[in-house]
Amino acid sequence: MSLADEHDVDVTFYHRDGTIYVDTRTGTPKHLLALLDDLGLDRHQARDEVWHQVPEEMDEIAMKSLSDRAVPLMTCAGFQVDIDAGLFGGTAYRAALAEQAAHRQPPPAPASARVRRTR
Repeated sequence: MSLADEHDVDVTFYHRDGTIYVDTRTGTPKHLLALLDDLGLDRHQARDEVWHQVPEEMDEIAMKSLSDRAVPLMTCAGFQVDIDAGLFGGTAYRAALAEQAAHRQPPPAPASARVRRTR
């Protein structure tokens, strides 16, 4: 059982021993694993377990920045994400949220707020 299974989420990011790990649920769909690969995370596998981690050659700031950028992209794709508090909320995360907000369509006005024309 992975940490994502234990936390009842699709993906969990956590920091341990100077490395940021990314666990996914057991039986994760291939498109989620591919998304993590595309984000620049290194995929690892042992027996039936698959996990990703931020490349070790990155410094601490770059690792946190990668995590910050990944979370809004994954939630926008419809995945439930859990992330250690120490990894979350940096400038890269706020920039990604601002970019998403800029591309988001405003919700339609409620029927009661629409202008009605009469003859």
